[in-house]
Amino acid sequence: MTGDSTTMKLLNSSLLQCVIVIGALFAQPIEGIAAKSTSGSNQSGDPDWPREKYSNGTRLIIYQPQVDDWKNFQDLSWRMAISLTPKGGKTALGVVEMKGNTDIDNVAKVVNITNSQITGTYFPSLDNATKEKMDQLFKSFVPSTLEVSLHSLIASTPGKEAPAGVQLNNDPPKIFVGYRPSILLSVNGEPVLSEVPNTNLKFVVNTQWPLFFDTGNPSYYLAVVSNG
Repeated sequence: MTGDSTTMKLLNSSLLQCVIVIGALFAQPIEGIAAKSTSGSNQSGDPDWPREKYSNGTRLIIYQPQVDDWKNFQDLSWRMAISLTPKGGKTALGVVEMKGNTDIDNVAKVVNITNSQITGTYFPSLDNATKEKMDQLFKSFVPSTLEVSLHSLIASTPGKEAPAGVQLNNDPPKIFVGYRPSILLSVNGEPVLSEVPNTNLKFVVNTQWPLFFDTGNPSYYLAVVSNG
């Protein structure tokens, strides 16, 4: 019994070691994939918002831009909220409006913005003198060329308004009710009359029916062929 007990302990110990080794083997590829995934997201060129930038002790925080217009996917105008903290100064919140020209790289799914220009800056809590300083500070952060994700830019572009619908006349048509045998004659507009020589009759030319007008007795007559 002692020998069998010792043998079982050795088997259990060996089995436990095998499980640990196998678990380590399976865990290694998963960690490697996770590391690659994290690395790939960092290399996508489209980090999360808001984004921070520093220059000579000045801190700029840019919040996700909102596209105002993207004409023909070439001329782009947008606005974005910012937080600007000069070196040794107080933080100011504002809104910046910009415009630029775009060039789309459909393979890389990025948009290159060139000729970027500031069209307006708004710092509601600042006086004019301080606002001018903030304008100059922000301009020092603006590069000549910007690169943004195509998908992010499309997502922040407002949708086009639906075209105006066609105005339809939904008025019900006139309903004619007859309680004896009758024929509904169709005339294209007002009756157009043509003289019938040597008679008092005129022929209605703008209908498919043989319809006549008697000038002597102002009445219309329909020529009907009787089978009897």
